[in-house]
Parts: sequence; structure tokens; C-alpha cells
Amino acid sequence: MIRRYWLIAIIILQLTNTEAFAQLLPNIEIIHALKESDKYIANGKSHQALVQLHQVLQTKETVTDQGILSHLYNNLAIVLARYNNFTAAMACFYKAGSIDTKYKFTKRGKRILSFFSTTDNYQNKIKEDIVNDEILELMVQDQINQKELERTEEFESEKIESESIVEAFLDQKEATHYALALLIKQPIPGQKNTNTGLGEVGHSFISLIKYNKDQSAVSKTFGFYPEEGQLIPVNPVLPTANSVIKDDAFHTWDQLLGKFVTKEQFEKILEYIDHNIANEYHLSDYNCSDFALTIAQLSNIQIDNTVGNWPLGKGDNPGYIGQSILGGNYFNLDTKTKEGLFTCSNNLFTKTKK
Repeated sequence: MIRRYWLIAIIILQLTNTEAFAQLLPNIEIIHALKESDKYIANGKSHQALVQLHQVLQTKETVTDQGILSHLYNNLAIVLARYNNFTAAMACFYKAGSIDTKYKFTKRGKRILSFFSTTDNYQNKIKEDIVNDEILELMVQDQINQKELERTEEFESEKIESESIVEAFLDQKEATHYALALLIKQPIPGQKNTNTGLGEVGHSFISLIKYNKDQSAVSKTFGFYPEEGQLIPVNPVLPTANSVIKDDAFHTWDQLLGKFVTKEQFEKILEYIDHNIANEYHLSDYNCSDFALTIAQLSNIQIDNTVGNWPLGKGDNPGYIGQSILGGNYFNLDTKTKEGLFTCSNNLFTKTKK
């Protein structure tokens, strides 16, 4: 197929003999490669997509169309997010946003795979390069080499000391950017259910990222849980428990909503975590979703319709939050629109239900 594109291009070049068309020749194969990566992404073939995108990244200097670059970085953001590499994913989203030509979104059926858009005012705030392409290329290559990370099985999240989250970001390095990702594992992917009927209620968790001037980064992905080991686990009749924080770096997810935040917003998030991370867990009043949504709200992210009912209780829950993200019921309060937000679905093979 690629040879056919080249043959057509060469024939046209011979007929036109224009320098302008000669500059388009490298783009033809790249466009084809990006379309192939679109297919891999739509079918959940992350490794194949990443290999294809890595090849394009290595030849990006030949690209003359800014829309192609935006497409490249947007696709990289989707795939790297599915590998739970949120540091690289948000960096790629940022790079796509730094390009004037906007690559807005791709869909599979009713499901939005990713959304990106910026206004000129938002654009002016993100001029610096967040991660240079040499480092990004190494990150992508490293991800390709770790095939085992493309998995379907769930890794058990382990308890961590709550103080370690805030302390990790006090690295005495000058920051250039801050980012947040809200991650949702629905009880039933693509459906507004508060539980599976078998006790599975899903999970909401957060990834925080600090990008430093020296091109290093600090990232923590974590969630709020009820403490285990109780004689009777948390349930609607006995809804309270002591809380713990767990490392969710390898936790699976269905919906992601990400945003770059200001230094002031990031500091408010750290302050909130520092003062509230040891709160008592309550199934209806303060669960993993309440914890994660509060952090999202401190980032000026608004998500509508997050409360659902269950026997003997109701409250914020992953099923409703995930469905709101999937349905586009969210806003960036900084821009008064969806602009500046990155969304991505990790489960493509379920029917979307309201």
C-alpha cells in the first residue's frame, strides 16, 4: 500500500515538476502511517500503534503540515495513556496543543477516544517545550520494549504512606508545568451502573505530574480506599471505615480526563491532600470518587451528573462519573468550555448506555 502512495506521488511529481509538491512527498507516507495507527488505536492494539507512531516521530523533521504533527502527538497521548504512562501522555497532549492547527477528536461509534481543542488565549499560556522530542522518543522506545506492560490483568494496588505523595513533589527543582489526570474504572465499562450486582463498585483515582525545567518529572498515581481487614467489609449497612491511600500506578481504567493546571491550583491540590488524605472513608459521603472529584474541582474541572443511587445509599460513584466523561458532560472552568481538556477511553468494545 505504501509503495502505491509513493508511485502515485512520483508520477504526479514528474508531471508537475514543482518544488512545492516535492516537499509533500515525505508527508504522504507519514499520513498513511498515522491512518494505520488510527486503526490500531480503534481496535485496542496499543503496541502496534506505538511502533507505528515511533517511526513517525523519528521522521517528524520532514513534516511540513502542522496538522500532521498535531495528529501524531494526539495519537501518542492516547496510546501512552493506555500504557498508564500519564507523564508522557500529558506531555504529548501538551505538544499537540502547542500546534496552531487543531486535531480535535476521533470517535468509534458514540465513544470519544480523545478530545483536544485550544483557543488563542489558552495557546498563549503554553509556549515552552514541556518535554523535548529526544527524551520523548526515548520514553516511547522504552515503552515499546516493555511489551509486558500491555496487559489486561489487574495488578493489586499496594498501600503507601500518605505523606509520600506531597513529599515527592517537594524535590527542590524548578517546575515549568503541572498536570492532573482523573481516572475512572467503571463497574461495567460504558454503562451507568453503581455496581455490578456482585459487589464490584469500580474506582476513581488521580495522577499528579510535575514537569521540571531540567526535563525531569515527578508523578504520583494514587487512590482513596477503605482500610482492609475489618471483620465486616464496608457495605451500605456499615458504610464507614478508616481510610488508606494506595499506589494506583498500574490500576486499570476506562475513562480519563486530564488538564494542565497552574502552580496555584497544584499547590491547592497538595494542600488539600495534606489535610484530608486521612479522612474517614464513607461509602455514601466520602468515598474514592468524592476524594478524586474534589481534586478535579480544585483544578477547575467541572463534571456533571456524578451522583447515583444504590440500596440504602447514594453518592458520587465511578459508574456515573465515567459515563459523564464518556458523554462529554464536563467543562474546563478556566476556559468556560471543554478547551484545554484531554479525554481518552480505554475500553472500546462495550456499548455506550445512558
